[in-house]
Formats: sequence, structure tokens, C-alpha cells
Amino acid sequence: MYKLAICDDDAHFSSQLKEALISSLHKRNINFELVIFDNPAELISYYETGNSFDLLFLDIVFADTTGIKTARTLRSFNADSDIVFLSSSSDYALESFDVSPLHYLIKSDKMDKLEEALERFFQKHKELSFYIKSREGILALPISDILYFEVYGHNLSVHLSNGEGHTFSGTLKRIEEDLPMCDFIRAHKSYLVNMAHITKIARYEIALSTGKSIPISKKNYLSIMSAFVDFSAGSAEI
Repeated sequence: MYKLAICDDDAHFSSQLKEALISSLHKRNINFELVIFDNPAELISYYETGNSFDLLFLDIVFADTTGIKTARTLRSFNADSDIVFLSSSSDYALESFDVSPLHYLIKSDKMDKLEEALERFFQKHKELSFYIKSREGILALPISDILYFEVYGHNLSVHLSNGEGHTFSGTLKRIEEDLPMCDFIRAHKSYLVNMAHITKIARYEIALSTGKSIPISKKNYLSIMSAFVDFSAGSAEI
């Protein structure tokens, strides 16, 4: 799931942008959550607690500060959020380069240029998504949100960290081939697990961050343990 935010003290514009984003993201079948801030102080406080957003729409001009100063503060927290600046003019465009924004959106052009900004964002992050064709349509699932794949009858089901599940056609072998550089491990003939969500491996059982337990194949127990130790140490080799 992608986390998005709008920070703008113009409530009317924020509402318009919110509706445009919801419409566009629904058309793309993107799972997302959207938070609205009306001042930079609240946004900064959110980041100070260790939270962040994947994509942030940030106004340039506020009563007592600027969006560029706010972005510098967020960057000081090592936040790698993609930032789209919002402005009524291009006056601050050159200065904004200092904080490496994804896009600079003129408010009067928002409907025309919003799709361009979103396309740039998803092109940048597309390698981090896994696409499936399900009854809901073609879905882009952020790999970081995937808990595990499971054989489900003659199909597969994918389970996400937000509790969602989707059924689609395929095989675990094909999934493994499609995710060669990602940290998934075949825990059992019926399960392919994202190691980023493993909290514990006990004998013949994997505990996930959601509390879900996944069985481990006895013959693969040692190799699974070894792979997880390597992953935990920063190695992606399996």
C-alpha cells in the first residue's frame, strides 16, 4: 500500500486535489491511504515520530514558512519521500531543486499535470510492485506489502500486510521466477514467504509480523534458517 499526503493551507484546493488523486489511483487499481495536513508543523511532527509518506504533495507558500524549508527539514530526518511541490507560479522552481523534488505542479494546471507527476512516481517505483490479474482487474501490489503467496486449490492467493487477500491464476514456481531478486523463500510446497515480514523461525514454523504462522518443510528447515540469517545480516542471497 502506498502512503500519500497533501500539505496545503488552502482547504478548497486540498479537497480538489484529494478527489483528483482518489479518482486517478482507483483507475490504476492502486492500494493507498491519503492523509491531509493544513500546516507544515503537523507534517513535521508526523515525520519526527519516525513516520513518512511515499508521495507528498507540498504547497510552496505558507503564512510563516515555505514548502522548501519544510522539505529540507523532512530530508534532515533521512526521509526519502517523493515530493511534488504545489505553487501558483514557477517562481520557486529553481530553488526547489535543492531538495530533489519529483515534480513541480502549477496549481492552475493540476488536472493536466497531475497524471504526469503520478506516472513519474509509478515509473520510478514500478520495479517494487508485483502485478496480478484477479477478479478485481489488474492489481499493482507493492512487494513490501506482500506477506506470502499460498497455493489455493488450483489457483494462488496473495496475502497482504493490511489484511487483504487476492486470488489469481498461476504457480509458485512462476512467482519465484518473476521475483528473482526479491527476498522471498519457499517455506513449504504451498507457501512462498516474504522474509521482510518474518519475526521468528521456530522448529518447522515461521511467525510473521501479523501473527500468522506458516509451516516449514522439514527437509528444507536448515536451508530456510540459513537463508533467513543471511537476510537478517543484510545478504539477499538465498
